[in-house]
Amino acid sequence: MTRYHQLDSLRGLAALTVVVHHFVFIFTGLLWLDALNYTPLRIFKAGHEAVIFFFVLSGFVLSLPFYSDGKKVNIPHFFIKRLCRIYIPYIVAVGCSILAYLAFYHPGLGSGSSSFFHDVWSTPLSLGLIVDHIILIGSFKDYALDPVLWSLSVELRVSLVFPFIMLFIKRFGWKSNVALGILLSGTALLLNNLAHPANSHPISSNLYFTLHYISFFILGALLAKNRVILISKVLGLSVTMKYALLLSGLIVYTYAGIGDAVFKRLFSVSGVWLSLAADWGIAVGVCILITSTLSSPKISNLLEKKPVKFLGAISYSLYLYHSVALFSCIYAFHNLLPMWATLSIAVCLSLLASSLSYYFIEKPSIELGKKWTSGPLRKLKEAKEAV
Repeated sequence: MTRYHQLDSLRGLAALTVVVHHFVFIFTGLLWLDALNYTPLRIFKAGHEAVIFFFVLSGFVLSLPFYSDGKKVNIPHFFIKRLCRIYIPYIVAVGCSILAYLAFYHPGLGSGSSSFFHDVWSTPLSLGLIVDHIILIGSFKDYALDPVLWSLSVELRVSLVFPFIMLFIKRFGWKSNVALGILLSGTALLLNNLAHPANSHPISSNLYFTLHYISFFILGALLAKNRVILISKVLGLSVTMKYALLLSGLIVYTYAGIGDAVFKRLFSVSGVWLSLAADWGIAVGVCILITSTLSSPKISNLLEKKPVKFLGAISYSLYLYHSVALFSCIYAFHNLLPMWATLSIAVCLSLLASSLSYYFIEKPSIELGKKWTSGPLRKLKEAKEAV
């Protein structure tokens, strides 16, 4: 099975934009930060766009073994590997978030900060909150300890159904699969409107909107299914057209996320459906960018540079720990250091924590998954099949 290392690097760059997003999201009332949303610099702080990027990438990468000729995917092994890969580092991060909260949080801090800053760590720690973070069932206050954890609940939930989704993706063409994705988004919106859950925002652990995010795993899997054809078509384009394709992908990815806000202002419309439609626009941009990357030796070579590859390697841990580092530093150094120094320390701490997590949590977790799915029984079975 081919491994596309460029995609790991893309994930790292996307994780970095989430870091920037949260580091600037703690401020409020700064007009120049709001103005960035309407400039090309928006791409460097496009946090939610990066999450959609993660979902499409996950769909692409997870689907590749299902397309391998002559080798059937062992579904229980798929679940075990996925659980070790995602859940174990997640649980460790939750534990670190709790310890950081207990060590540094004190109420009353954050005058002039955003609602985002006030929401994180403001919920009293309780057994129920901890259990919610462990079992990931239904909607819970996923922002209470670490604001990125909502997307991990989506990743883990989708992992449970992904092998069965692949049965549909492999059997039917792209039109049917895109129709399924749109149907899932519509169903999510309908169920949310009918049930009126306490947490009705799409960017949350809301169980209904997990259906919506499944759509982007499907798009990623479709992209992987048709990658050879798409790459060959792009390679056949002129240099000018290749650059135009890449630029269009960047533009759609960067600005689709503010489409809902623009529509609300221009046409006085409202509703969660606008956010869901914006997500689809972002996902289209992601698909263009992935295709352009895999079709360009120059881009691939840039993404193979050691610093970028390392960023890709630690991207999951960086995603998990940067907010914990950020809030720990803000509370620890309040009235001791200027904000620029606090944020600088938070960046360094994020990279340090991510590196340690990658080497001592992530890699052992991945190896554990491989060990549990490559025991004597599996080897015996493979030997029998070979005979």
